[in-house]
Amino acid sequence: MKKRSIFLIIIAIIILISLSIIGNKNYLLMSFIFLALTIGVYFIRFEHRKTSAKEIVFIAIICALAVGGRVLFAALPSVKPELFILIMGAIVSGPETGFLMGTIIALASNMYFGQGAWTPWQMFALGVIGLVSGLFSNKGINRWLLVVWGFLSGFIMGWIMDIYYILGFVNPITFKSVGISIAGSFYFDLIHAVFTAILLFLVGKRWIKLFNNYRTKYNLFKKE
Repeated sequence: MKKRSIFLIIIAIIILISLSIIGNKNYLLMSFIFLALTIGVYFIRFEHRKTSAKEIVFIAIICALAVGGRVLFAALPSVKPELFILIMGAIVSGPETGFLMGTIIALASNMYFGQGAWTPWQMFALGVIGLVSGLFSNKGINRWLLVVWGFLSGFIMGWIMDIYYILGFVNPITFKSVGISIAGSFYFDLIHAVFTAILLFLVGKRWIKLFNNYRTKYNLFKKE
């Protein structure tokens, strides 16, 4: 994993710890600091090569599709295509861009669903999923590996949000209370994981091919 990718995870964890220490009332400030640092790290990468406006357009398209998909399925808990779209975009663009897209998707979609202390945690969860997905960039990925990763990503997001819930609302924190909290979210995490895996199985390789053709045509994301 590249040093920039590790740095992104470290600063994200620092922000989450800071949010826990100073309280939930500053969640929106922390969310924008989170996004600003992520964007800052991303644009530092451009110092070593020419900035491409087409790459920014690609990022905007992926984020818009993910946010739109999450809003479109708002009435169906956990049945959301944002992980599928994020994974596809990150595989094509790379880890740092994947992390950036994940944070933007969480923050932007919560403009509809509502901002709260959970927002930075969702930004971190989607950012990590985008980052790990981006590690497959420029590599051929087996369909079943893609499906397994999509399934795991649903649970990874759920587990990260479980940590937020446990730290903020569970008292006292014991093995029993932690187990009950995780068990309570298992059904929703499972639906999210299965839905993401099904989408990746059905059209994942097709979307990767489509996005890779776009990347090749416009010479995008060559050095991430």
